Order: sequence, then C-alpha cells, then structure tokens
Amino acid sequence: MYRRDTAPAGAGDPGSLWLDGVPQEVSDTDLALLRSRLTRVATDLAQAGHYPFVLRLGYGQPRPSAAEAADPDASPTFTAAAAKYDFGQLMLPKESMERLLDCVAFYEVMPLVFGTWNLRSIEPDPSMAVNFRGPPGTGKTLAAHAIAHRLGLRILSARLSDLESKFHGDGPKNLAALFATAEKEHALLFIDEAESLLSRRFAQPEQAAESAINSMRTELLQALDAFDGLVIFASNLPHSYDAAIESRLFHVDFGLPDRDTRLRIWQAHLPAQLPVAPDVCLEELAQVENVSGRDIKMAVIMAAISTARRHQATVGQAALRSALEAQRDQTMARLERDTPGRLTEQDEATIADLVRERVQDPVGTVRDQSPVAAM
Repeated sequence: MYRRDTAPAGAGDPGSLWLDGVPQEVSDTDLALLRSRLTRVATDLAQAGHYPFVLRLGYGQPRPSAAEAADPDASPTFTAAAAKYDFGQLMLPKESMERLLDCVAFYEVMPLVFGTWNLRSIEPDPSMAVNFRGPPGTGKTLAAHAIAHRLGLRILSARLSDLESKFHGDGPKNLAALFATAEKEHALLFIDEAESLLSRRFAQPEQAAESAINSMRTELLQALDAFDGLVIFASNLPHSYDAAIESRLFHVDFGLPDRDTRLRIWQAHLPAQLPVAPDVCLEELAQVENVSGRDIKMAVIMAAISTARRHQATVGQAALRSALEAQRDQTMARLERDTPGRLTEQDEATIADLVRERVQDPVGTVRDQSPVAAM
C-alpha cells in the first residue's frame, strides 16, 4: 500500500479525493490499523468466494478504465463469414461422410418436418447440436465449412478462448452474444476447442475458472434449447461429457484416414501447376500410415518450399516422402504429449484385485506395497 499526494485527472468533483493508496495526511498508526482491517476483510472474502478480485479505496467518483470509458458494455464482436470449403474438398471415410450428410438433411428438411408437418408444435425451437471429435488435422473445421456451403449459410466461428473473460460473469454473456449473432445473421455456428465447455460440470468448484466454466455450461444449455439453427462443436479428444449436454449432441467421429482416403487426399493436394517429378507415386505415399489430411497438405507445402529453395525444377518422391514422415513424427509426438498415459493391463489387474480386497475387508490394510498399489 502506498500514498499519493494528488488525485488523478478525472477523479470527480473539484476538491474530491480519489487515491490509489491512502492520503499523505494519514498517520502511521491509522495507516497500520487501516491496512490490518482491509487485509482481514480481503482474506475473508477470498476464502469465501475463491475468486480473484481487486479492491479500490477512494472518496468521490472513481475514474473508469480506458475500456469502460470507451464502452461500458463492451463485449467481443462476432461476425459471420462465407464458407471457405465445399464438399468437393472434403475427403472422409464413408461412415463419417454419411453422418455429415445426416446433419445436412436435418437442416434441409426442417421447413417440411417442422413447418408443413407441424412438428414445431411439440418442438418450438428445432435445432441440431453436433460434436465433431477426433485428432487434430482430421478435417473437422473443413467439414463445418463444407456443411455451411452446402446449406447456403454463412459460418460464425469462435473458440472457447474468445468467450472466456477475466471478469466473472462475462463468459456466459459472451456465449449468449455469440448465439444471438448467429441467429441474427442466420449463420451456422461453429465452436472450436470446445472440450472444457462440453465436459462435466464441477460438483464443488474450488477456483474461479471452474466456477466460470460451470456458468458457461448452464448458459450453453439454455442457448441450445432456444437456438433455431445448426451448432457444431469440435473437440480434439474424447471426454466425459456433461449428461445434460450429451443428450443434445449428435456425435461425428473423425479418425485418421484409411489408405483409400489418403490416396484421394494426395490426389486433391497436387495442383496441376505444381511441377511433379516422374518418379512421384501417390499409391506408395498413401501407404504411409498414422497421418492426417493436414499432415499430407503440410508435406506437399514443405516439399514444394524445399524444392524451390534448392532451385530444383520438380518436386520428387523423396522430397514428398521425407516431408510426410517429418510431419507425421511431429504430429505423433504432439499427440503422445497431450494424451494422458494409460495403465498397462497388468497394472489394471493389480488395481482391480486391490479394490476387491478392500470391498471384502474394508477395515484391513493394503499388504501389497508396490508403486501401483500405493497410488
């Protein structure tokens, strides 16, 4: 805590005092007493609420922040855009493609089913919430754009980071504004990186971030029920979804492409203008497993850049294969880093035995002191 001799500009009426600390005239004894009381109150508040806050002390009218002065009710601005891709650019296994077409059909038949056939009488706000789940680079974003293009809709894209805020209560408001914008612009709503938003609510939130996520999930349920349109979420890994949200989701799984799909992706990513060497064999390149569509696209780009840097006339098989394997290794390393480790079958069997032992003898002691048993 510190003192300031003069009030800042805009502090209020002439003669009023607004201080970041305390007035210079306050004695050391009074200052110590004030500090002690403020510290005690702030500590009690922090322990009761478990959320960050800032206390300001002053006399007169406080000076608003720059953001508050510009727009007290400022919130993120969301704008729909034209779709970038169409179904002709989407290469997926047949099962995933069929699930996507089901999503499209829902929207296409809405006027007939909910209008002419009057199913709106039992579902006033017909909407479809879809969750695309799968590893990065498997086509989730591209598929969302392709659906918007197929339906003649613009697409409104947002990430969870666009909705979160350091201010308690702003997250749900931002989410509500996102849905309102999508409805106003008649746009397909695409929310990427939605893992935390779709997962189970915290039963007893202990941190401000957990409380904020719970509030956003509650707002999400209300928004989904009221939204008259198509919502697509994207998540990179499978999660334990909130039961209330799970019942509203239509899941589409995006896995790594099979050989036939990889071949079609290779064919689609070699433009006619790209100088390809005679030794390039797409069938051989398609044999490389554990690669995503994004890996193949990046392999083509990096091979072309390497060829141009070396002033070579054509992109050859070796350059494409080397770039693909490098991209695959990077992707696999990232997935291993981001995926929680799994127990071995032996560890799972050991833990199962310990659980059964506990059930049979709940007051007994664990006799196996191996590292697994001690977890």
